[in-house]
Formats: sequence, structure tokens, C-alpha cells
Amino acid sequence: MSNQTKKIVQLLLVILIGSFFIYYSFKGTDWSDLFTKISEAKIGWLILGMAISLTSHWLRAYRATLLYDAMNYKVGTKNSLYAVLIGYMMNYFIPRAGELSRCASLSKTDNLPVEKSLGSVVTERIVDMVLLIIILGGIFLLQFDMIVGFIESASSNTNTTASKSSFPWKIVILTALVILSFILYFIKDKLLKLPLFIRIFKLLQGFSDGLLSIRHLKNPGLFIILSVLIWVGYILMMYFCLFSLESTSNLTFSDCLTVFTIGTIGVVLPAPGAGAGTYHFFVMQSLMLFGVAKEDGLAYATLVHGLQMIVLIFLGLAASGIIYLGQKKNEQIKPNIS
Repeated sequence: MSNQTKKIVQLLLVILIGSFFIYYSFKGTDWSDLFTKISEAKIGWLILGMAISLTSHWLRAYRATLLYDAMNYKVGTKNSLYAVLIGYMMNYFIPRAGELSRCASLSKTDNLPVEKSLGSVVTERIVDMVLLIIILGGIFLLQFDMIVGFIESASSNTNTTASKSSFPWKIVILTALVILSFILYFIKDKLLKLPLFIRIFKLLQGFSDGLLSIRHLKNPGLFIILSVLIWVGYILMMYFCLFSLESTSNLTFSDCLTVFTIGTIGVVLPAPGAGAGTYHFFVMQSLMLFGVAKEDGLAYATLVHGLQMIVLIFLGLAASGIIYLGQKKNEQIKPNIS
């Protein structure tokens, strides 16, 4: 199978996944009721949530300049922010196209080679993935019973789970992980000789190299702090937006962490429109754990996802226009200089 065929198959699969979740989430929806719920949202909380989200994007742009500086390329935070916004915008139109668009933008504004900026994006993604795993792991342990309840309710239509809920799943899983770790340690030499594990080991090695590259930064501590603040911003954005709807305003910060954990699954899954359908489904299902009606959960997910989409597409287009006009201006100035 050629690379082009693989890409077409992957794109079709992404569209299929997104379409399935969109259909399943919005099946039987009373559209008039949905629009009414959205129109009654408290705009002040939404503005606060979006402001926090945009602050996280600015932090991401500023963090990226630390990586560019380590490669001896001086990129201003403003141009880095334009690139980040363009990348987010492109993800709504073409799945996973944001990284390349972001790098292409920096190539135009700061003559930063695409291959170098792509390398920095890989490092960012690795750091974000590690932090996300740590955050989700911590939330998972704190909200273990609630999340297991979500998994059980999603996989079974019966309500006879009283005996299951009393089963010590946490102890069993932790014990199994400890035993598995010991087994893997003692047979690691044999495993590393298998082709599959050789590929996995190379992948992990690249993962490790990406993390260790942080050591070459002039201020690695600042890079880590910015990375943590970015994810804190994402959580706070979701939390404050909960107050925009009457049906979700009574949820606590702890509840929000559970919704964030489960909702992140929808963002990670490949789907067109930066999680359209998948985000709606998982956020809606997680809110139902706290007694929020399906219709209200869908209204919240639609509101947050839709508002972010509108804001980021608008800002991405604005950033594209600014870069385009800047390039035109430079082209007009060059002949006069010569």
C-alpha cells in the first residue's frame, strides 16, 4: 500500500469515526430545545473561559520560543502566537494538519526551517503527553470509583452493578500492575530480541530523547512551569464554562476534573473538526455521571466546542491575514531598498 493510499484510508477512517460519534451524540436531539439552552447561557462565564483558553495558547506560543532560542533562532512571541493560532485553525479543517501549518507560518515570518520547527513541535508534544498522562493518572486515582462507574455504565445497559461497585478494582489493578512490572523486568532481555519490542523500544528511545532535549534549553525550569500552566488553563477553562449553564453550575472542581479526564479521550481520538462528535459524546456521558441530563450535557459540549471553534477560526484567519499583509509589505519594500 502506497503512502498516498494510506493517507486516504486514514482520512476516511477519521471521518468515519467522527461521523459515528456525531450521529450517536445528536441522534433524537430536539434542536429547538438545544438552541434554547445554548442561547440562555451566561455569556460572562464563557468569556472568562475563553480568555483563560487564549492565555493558555499564549503560554504555548511563549514556551515554543524557548525551543527556538535553543536552536539559535530568535522568534518573537507574537509571531509564535500567530503560528499557534493558525495551527489550531487548520485542525478544524484538516485533522492533524495544525503542526505543519504552524511550522510553515514560522518559515514565512522568521525564516525558521520547517524541519527544525517540526522537531520542536515533536518535543512539545512529548512533554504535553507526559504531563497529560501524569494529570490524567492522578485524576484517575482520585476519582477512580466514579470513572470505573462510567466505564461500567457505558459497557452495560443493566443497572445491576451493586456487586461490581463493591469489588476492590483499585487494589486489583494496582496489584496487577506491580506484578506485571516485576515479570517484565525479569524477562526484558528476551522481549527486547523480538521484532515488535525492538520497534517499541526505538519508539520509547525517541520519546526519551525528546524529553532529554529539554536539558539543552537555557531555562528548562521555566519550560516545565509553562507546560504545567498550559494544562491548568485548559482545566480552568472547562471549569468556569460549567457556570454558564444552570444545569452544570452546581458541579464542583473535583467533578470538573472527572469530566476533563473523560472529555480528553474525545479530544485525543482522531476526528474531524478537532474532536467534533467525539468530544461531544465523552463530555456528555461524563456529565451524566453527576446527574446532568443528556440534553444539558450535549448543550454544554456543543457550546464549549462550538465557541472555541468560532474563536480559533476567526483568530487563525486574522493571524493568516496579518502574516500575508506583512509579507506583501516586505515584498514592496525590497525593491525600494535595492
